[in-house]
Amino acid sequence: MNWEVEENTAYVVLKPLEGRLDSALAPKFRADVAELTEKAKKTLVLDLDNVEFMDSSGLGAVVGCYKLMQSIGGMHVCNVGPQVKDIFRLTHMDRIFEVNDSFDDCVEKLAA
Repeated sequence: MNWEVEENTAYVVLKPLEGRLDSALAPKFRADVAELTEKAKKTLVLDLDNVEFMDSSGLGAVVGCYKLMQSIGGMHVCNVGPQVKDIFRLTHMDRIFEVNDSFDDCVEKLAA
């Protein structure tokens, strides 16, 4: 899976460059996020701007990352498109995750 990583003193941003987060990519995504966050030891901001489709395996990988991040620094999700937002809403994950409409909104909440 390809992504961009940006790190500063407070958080690390992970932005998948793939349009899908599905059963084909979910295991590698979860493993790579675990490796990245273990090194960074910071809050994770998952920027889903490029992700247009997520299936249950992709959501499971995101949930796994969320559980991992609870002991490290927490996790926020931003730039969620309509289809992915529906998945979060239908599964009630929008009640668990800090889902922000934009990256700027997310950074504002992190700074507060």
